[in-house]
Amino acid sequence: MFVKEVMFMDVFKVLGNDNRRSILEILMHKGMHISALAKELNISVPVTLKHIKILEAAGFVERTRLGNAHVININRQALSKVKSAYGLFEKPLVVSVKKGTTLISALKKAVKLDVKNSPEGSFISSVDGKPGYYTYEVNGKFSEKPVDQFLVNKDLEVEFKKLLPVLGKKVVIKLED
Repeated sequence: MFVKEVMFMDVFKVLGNDNRRSILEILMHKGMHISALAKELNISVPVTLKHIKILEAAGFVERTRLGNAHVININRQALSKVKSAYGLFEKPLVVSVKKGTTLISALKKAVKLDVKNSPEGSFISSVDGKPGYYTYEVNGKFSEKPVDQFLVNKDLEVEFKKLLPVLGKKVVIKLED
C-alpha cells in the first residue's frame, strides 16, 4: 500500500524534503549502504529507509541486495532528470566584487568557509559548517588553481563539490625480500 501511494506523489513533493535531496546528492557520486547514508545525514536508519522507499517508488534510486546488506544507487536513467529537478530547489547566491578579487574573498561574502593552508595554496575544508574535502568548479569546469590564487576577472558561476571518502578496508602491500 505504501508504494502505491508514493507512486502517485508529485515529484516536487518527493524532492521537497531536505533529507531526500541530500540522499540524491550523495548518491550522484557513489552508491552507499543504507546505514552509511544514515550516518552521513545524521539521521536514524529507519528514517533513512523511509526516505529510500519514497525515492525508489519515484524511480530515482535502485536498491541492490548483497546478502543482508542493501546498497542504494542512483537510477542512472533518471540521473539527468534528478539533476535538473534538484537545481529547481537551489537558489544560487549572488555577490558583487571588484575585478582582481581573489575567489576566496568573493566566496566568503556568500557562504561561511573554513580554509586550510598548504604549501600548494589554500583549500576549502568546510562550507557552511559542513566539514569535508571540497573542490570547486568554475563555469562547469574543475579549477586547478587553489582558491586563494584564483583571481576573478569576469562573471563566474562557482559550484562546490564535496569529496566523500571511500569507506572500506585498508590494505598494505609490501614487497618481498
